[in-house]
Amino acid sequence: MAVTRNIFAGLGAGAVAAIIAVLVSLPLESPDDIRLNSATVGFAALFVGVISGTLWQISRSVSESNRRYWWFSAGLGIVILLIAALAQMQLDDALVFTVPLALVVAICSIFLTPVFATGTKYGNLATVVLVVIAVVLSIVLAGQGDQESGTLTLPPAP
Repeated sequence: MAVTRNIFAGLGAGAVAAIIAVLVSLPLESPDDIRLNSATVGFAALFVGVISGTLWQISRSVSESNRRYWWFSAGLGIVILLIAALAQMQLDDALVFTVPLALVVAICSIFLTPVFATGTKYGNLATVVLVVIAVVLSIVLAGQGDQESGTLTLPPAP
């Protein structure tokens, strides 16, 4: 029961991170709208949230001031930033897109997991609602790219 609650807490934190990251990603210029769009950003944030919840469980947390969790989370944050930086090796100008989103996802997931785990009155219901919103936003906004469409069109009439 506690395992599910802690992972659910991380998922809720990841959902908040996903919602914010998806909205932040829209004005950023993606180096590849096919691979780095709001769907991949949103689902990656949810995954990071699950990892954060798992770290909360592993650290056997009972309070927000659990040192072990914060050390694990620091490592998670470093891994997230390294993955964001590795995108630069595959795509030109990827850092401008990936690093801000990685920071949003890491900070939200890491700091909100203890909040969700230790204190929401409507914990599971709130998490389900947040996850649904995050998934819907991620999918609906996936087509909102910033690259040229590749179709030839005439300019609007004067």
